[in-house]
Amino acid sequence: MAQEKFNEDTLSEQPAIKQLHEKLGYDYVHGDQLDPDLIENCERKSRKDVILEGRLKKKLAEINQNPRLTKESIDKAVRKITHIQAETTLEANRIFHKILISGVSIEQDIGARRQNVTVNFIDFKELDRNEFLAVNQLWTRGQKTTDRPDIVIFINGIPIVVIECKSPVAKNTGVIDAQQQILRYQKEIPQLFRANEILIGCNLFGAKYGTIEAPLEHYHEWKEKESGKAPNMREHPTVKEMLKLGLIEEKDLTEHPPMQEVLIAAILKKKNLLDIIQNYIVFDYSKEEHKVVKKICRYQQFSAVNKIVKRVTTEDDKRGIIWHWQGSGKSLIMVFAAVKLRREEEKLKNPIILIVTDRRKLDRQIIENFQNCNFPNPAQTKSMEELYSLLKTGSGHTIMTTIQKFRKPLVAPLSKSKNIIVLTDEAHRTQYGNFALNLRNALPNASFFAFTGTPLNKKDRNTYRHFSPPNERYLDRYDMRDSEEDEATKPIKYQSRLPNLQIVGNSIDALLKELFPEKPQKELAEIKRRYATIDTLLRAPRRIERVAMDIVDHFNAKIGPNGFKAMIVACDRPTAVKYKEALDKLIGENRSTIVMTINNADPQEWKEKYRRTPTEEDLLTGKEVFQNPQDPLQFLIVCDMLLTGFDAPILQAMYLDQRMKEHTLLQAVARTNRPYPRKNFGLVVDYVGVGRELAQALAIFDKEDLEGIFSVDDIKREIIALGEAHKKTIVFFVSVKRGLPPEEVIQECLEILSPEDTRVEFETAFREFAKGMDILMPDPCVNPFVSDFKFLGMIREGAKNLYRDESLALENCSKKVEALIHAHIIDSGVTEILAPLHITAPDFKEKLQIKGSAKAKASHVEYAIREVINAKVAEDPRFYNSLKEQLETAIETDRKRRKDEADLLKDLVSIKEQEERRGLVAKEKNLTPDEFAFYGLLEAYEQSSNENADEKRIALAKKLFETIKSKIVIDWIEKEDAQKEMRREIKNILREIKFPEDKSELFTREALDLARVRLPY
Repeated sequence: MAQEKFNEDTLSEQPAIKQLHEKLGYDYVHGDQLDPDLIENCERKSRKDVILEGRLKKKLAEINQNPRLTKESIDKAVRKITHIQAETTLEANRIFHKILISGVSIEQDIGARRQNVTVNFIDFKELDRNEFLAVNQLWTRGQKTTDRPDIVIFINGIPIVVIECKSPVAKNTGVIDAQQQILRYQKEIPQLFRANEILIGCNLFGAKYGTIEAPLEHYHEWKEKESGKAPNMREHPTVKEMLKLGLIEEKDLTEHPPMQEVLIAAILKKKNLLDIIQNYIVFDYSKEEHKVVKKICRYQQFSAVNKIVKRVTTEDDKRGIIWHWQGSGKSLIMVFAAVKLRREEEKLKNPIILIVTDRRKLDRQIIENFQNCNFPNPAQTKSMEELYSLLKTGSGHTIMTTIQKFRKPLVAPLSKSKNIIVLTDEAHRTQYGNFALNLRNALPNASFFAFTGTPLNKKDRNTYRHFSPPNERYLDRYDMRDSEEDEATKPIKYQSRLPNLQIVGNSIDALLKELFPEKPQKELAEIKRRYATIDTLLRAPRRIERVAMDIVDHFNAKIGPNGFKAMIVACDRPTAVKYKEALDKLIGENRSTIVMTINNADPQEWKEKYRRTPTEEDLLTGKEVFQNPQDPLQFLIVCDMLLTGFDAPILQAMYLDQRMKEHTLLQAVARTNRPYPRKNFGLVVDYVGVGRELAQALAIFDKEDLEGIFSVDDIKREIIALGEAHKKTIVFFVSVKRGLPPEEVIQECLEILSPEDTRVEFETAFREFAKGMDILMPDPCVNPFVSDFKFLGMIREGAKNLYRDESLALENCSKKVEALIHAHIIDSGVTEILAPLHITAPDFKEKLQIKGSAKAKASHVEYAIREVINAKVAEDPRFYNSLKEQLETAIETDRKRRKDEADLLKDLVSIKEQEERRGLVAKEKNLTPDEFAFYGLLEAYEQSSNENADEKRIALAKKLFETIKSKIVIDWIEKEDAQKEMRREIKNILREIKFPEDKSELFTREALDLARVRLPY
């Protein structure tokens, strides 16, 4: 394959089509065969049509196989999905999804009476009865624009999947670019997404999938949990050829197989695709965002659920442990499992699904998850009697309860049914050791599955025998390394603070002396004998004041400047109150609050200040207050609440002043690991000595289970890492003499970054450098690196502005380092040199003179012109595409060294002036901007030199525009009849002037496209 053949089509789109067609068995049609503007009697009547109604109606008759189903009923069923009434695309999508899963009920005449008939749109049981069709380059018309998605997958004529492909070797081709294009399509051609289930952005090396309206961060990769299914990248034939041609480098490759192939093979395998549509998509109401969000399973959820269902339906020992690290979505796994188990009607006969937790709040959270996902009739039992009754006599229930309802041993089993499936959450905790056996005895033939967010420890394995077959540790696992690789969580760093206040070993004597300096040695010895337990010393007011001061200092230096928030974990509730009082004196009352349980026997002051309803607590800890970056609340003070199941991505630091061990420790510190913009890690700051006990505490776990959980904060190691990152970043500009004038230094550096692949490599290196600076600032150890860091940040900002490359935006760095760089740019007096140049600005010439040499000026003018062309090309395609051709010619000529830099600058300024003169030329010809766009279209088709030709062209442009304008009706872009009338009128005008027949169709199409932009009424 020649080098010029390596593009988006050859490297991504065609391989995807080939994989779908040849390996997965999809039918294939090119989009041109479904284009009514090109094909007479096309099965689509209009480019606006996205459902292939002919195919759909044919498949409905085949799928439903009901001799009583009439053609009229099929037509009614199709109208049900083509005329969904909804205010938003997402709401239409929710309705459509429900119809795809359950079908629609159609009333029809059966002899002398009427009867409801269910019409199904997909046959989920008989895979081969469905038609799977892949179509590439499908022109789809929206209200203002016409787009052409790379690949659309239809099931029975319904567009279910949209794929956007990008090249890994050309500009602007990352997976993010594909995702952003999909987001744009959702706005421009929303009808294509009313039925959509899966969106995919991919190139050879990367691929992510998501759902309608999902933000970029909610798109995910799909990985095969079983290794050996596909060759890694280095073995891929196309990758080998790209390496030979120098299009990619060895260091860019990983041991993973090409991600595009992995994702397509997994998600779009026919069986899996139908499985995902039917069982792994939910519409979840988000309390934080106050809206419905469409969610689709991630690969570890799909794996775990399918293993549970397989074990329940086909295996003898129906038990298993699912270990998925915090943040993996265990609650959704339970929802997906319940949904899929309910569908196993033939094998399970309407089972009871019992979901067990050990805390009422978790019980409430889980039932809310089921309710928010519209799971039918989940039951939360209020009493032991109600639970026992449902288990004895019921069937088909999905029941939520707490393990405490099994605290008493039963004389006889509640039920011996095999049709009960028990899902337990966080089954490692102490009370499960006491109650799990009672639960097992109550339901001796039930299937049992235990979910845990932390690994098994060696002591708990005896307890876990109730949940796992012999010699099996986990039915499914998703550990810390998996989670961090998937960017589902962030790494957690551990840091010890104030060693003189840590309560361990011999430090008690020294600490007593510090806390009670006025006491003689004899009294100190008596205090130590009677009171000096570790917990007593943790509560000492003077110590709390010291720790609170250190927390505030640390937070203000490290956490607050980046916009993050923190949690303080006190040893008990009175100590939490003391921390609140200490913080109020230091930073004011509105910066912190306590979240704790309040009992009737508690002081009245506590009740008045800290007692809240569950709704009030959710409001306080949710996006309205604590998780709102604009709200002044920065600290949550807790002792036992919010240490499990609390998700707050804005939370970065946990100040730990409570002794913890084993599972409790792992679950608590995981509160800091949720992803958030600019967040590189979670941080646990230890004031109680957990670090010294950490090795002993974690020794009860298997080493491989804990790999990657903690990164103990070692400043020497961090400084070494920072030095390495500095070398890898500054090396890009080693040839630049820093003693030159600032504008020359900046220009030389920007020239080095002109190739996009160089900018990508620089950005990767710079982010590691910035991450290291963020970790260590404001420690004086960063001082040797500050000067270079400021310089490199300045160059990065200049490259972003010159090349219009938003991947280099400072917003991608932490706020601390962003502020440092911005201050340096201002102090260096180079703000104008770095600022982007806009050719439409009135002070263009003055700004251009600041940019330095002719070569520097030429670069700025080039990218300023590109910016205008990209922004305005839809308004007047012929004119701006002509400018683009001139621009590329000038740049190519300069590249071949046929012109000097001054001549190139003249050519670019000339192109810029053409854009400026456009409006003046239109006025000279007495044409409005709209009419001038049609004039340009006519000029492109007819290059006559006849002296009267231009006058005729002006008159014709006016006539064309006025004719189209006269046919405008409200929402004409959505009305095919209005567009047909316009096409007819345009062609009549073309016939009058004897326009070439072979160009008439193309001209008419371009004229209508222009009208959609110019007259979008």
